[in-house]
Amino acid sequence: MNGSGKLDDGQPITLGAVIARAGEGTIYEVDGHPEWVAKIFHPELTDLADKCAKVAAMIASRPDGAVQTDGFVVLTWPLHTVILDDGNLGYVMPRIDTGDAVEIHTVSNPSDRMNPLPSAPQWPRHASWLHLVNVAANLCLAVENVHHVDAVIGDFQERNILVNDTTRVTLVDIDSIQFTDADGRRYLCAVGRPEFTAPELAGVDLAGTAREKPSDLFALAVHIHLLLMGGNHPFLRGDWTGGGDQPDAMTLAKSGHWAGGPGSLLRSHPLAPPVTFLPSDIQRLFVRTFTDGARNPHARPTAAEWRRALTNVQVMDCPRGHQIPVEAEPCPWCAIDDERARRKAQRAQTASQTILRAQAPAVTPSAAPASAPPPGVLPHPSRPAAPSSGISTRVIVPVAIAAVVLIGVLIAVIVSMSGGSDSDATAGSTWSPTATSAYTYPTTSTYTLPPPDARECGGPSAGRYAHAAIGNDVTSCPFALNVRDSVNGTGQPFPSVVEAFSPVTTKHYSMRCAVERVLTCRGGNNAVVYVY
Repeated sequence: MNGSGKLDDGQPITLGAVIARAGEGTIYEVDGHPEWVAKIFHPELTDLADKCAKVAAMIASRPDGAVQTDGFVVLTWPLHTVILDDGNLGYVMPRIDTGDAVEIHTVSNPSDRMNPLPSAPQWPRHASWLHLVNVAANLCLAVENVHHVDAVIGDFQERNILVNDTTRVTLVDIDSIQFTDADGRRYLCAVGRPEFTAPELAGVDLAGTAREKPSDLFALAVHIHLLLMGGNHPFLRGDWTGGGDQPDAMTLAKSGHWAGGPGSLLRSHPLAPPVTFLPSDIQRLFVRTFTDGARNPHARPTAAEWRRALTNVQVMDCPRGHQIPVEAEPCPWCAIDDERARRKAQRAQTASQTILRAQAPAVTPSAAPASAPPPGVLPHPSRPAAPSSGISTRVIVPVAIAAVVLIGVLIAVIVSMSGGSDSDATAGSTWSPTATSAYTYPTTSTYTLPPPDARECGGPSAGRYAHAAIGNDVTSCPFALNVRDSVNGTGQPFPSVVEAFSPVTTKHYSMRCAVERVLTCRGGNNAVVYVY
């Protein structure tokens, strides 16, 4: 590719090193402009003309708050179109500092927050509940800026939201949003993640359906719920009190049944905080979004309303050191800790009893007189010596000791692992490193699971392969999700090679994918990704 060209205002531009390769284009540094990056579209894009027209329209209607006065980038909004000398097209946008940035799930999901990879930013493990409130408020600010220019985010999912170590938020992949130009032409957003999709969009063709701002406000409230409620999704985790099995998330959203909501048949999970621990104005905003908004999307509060309420939250420490709103009584995180401890003790006791029953030998009464104990071995002083079964006590004692040791080891293992079966979520200050993801994503399909030691990343996506997991500590979840997307984007049979970008190393890697236990991709710097 010829790396030289011109901007829409006639300025010359020279591309620098490749930063990333994405589905629609390649991202380059810009020589002489360290504050910019250039995205050059792949010439084979089927909607290239519409894409370029949309970018040009966005440049003409740039939001005032896209970049803050101190230079912090809130929206990676297009700045100039680019025409290269070889005819390739693209645009330049503000460059963001990704050194301390993480995707929002790394902050909202307690498991991700407390277990960052060694190569990833470590600050999330120190985030307090008030930090999460601040992240929510800053996310609202980003949404306000988008909505000011008659745009709808559309694909408002966790991978498009970056959070830095000051809790400020940047929305990326901005050229995928729905945008209406000055002449009223509307450029649609054709994609979306199910767990952030508003109920009024259920079953519609997103590629041909215009979205309204309330659909963004539904997704915004889901993100806020995840942040404030220990990583719990309002429609994916709870105790279902209705008839039959718990309905899927979209069915619950359409009917206004959300975890702990007024009149909801989905009650708060015992290992999740009740919504009532939040300040009353925050509770009312959730009710307007998930209860009233199920019937009337325009009842949902705006991003500005959410931001005002969030900035008014005041916190204190409970006696055990958990951070809670000053109105909270009692502390929900203490209750979760107590419930988790009770469940672990109960499981350990059950496991102990099961093992003891399995180890206990069958005793057959014998009419023969009891044998005298061997020299140096005395019967228990509080009861008669047990009848002899014909087995030497020299054999019984070591076997009994070994059985007790085995029982102790198994109980310890069960206790240490017991948090996982609950898929529990709690405050960051008490989250166990061995706990599982704070919320799960149900699926109607069955698939072969990766090895037990694999770590699943994020939620399901569209495409044949909905899930991704990492196989070792040198592989990051953001990279694994990019590998999954590359696998879904290729039409080649496997085994084959795919390309994927790592946001951690900011490098592009080749991964060879072949079916092992599941489709397994290996490459890069010894990275292992399972796609299923």
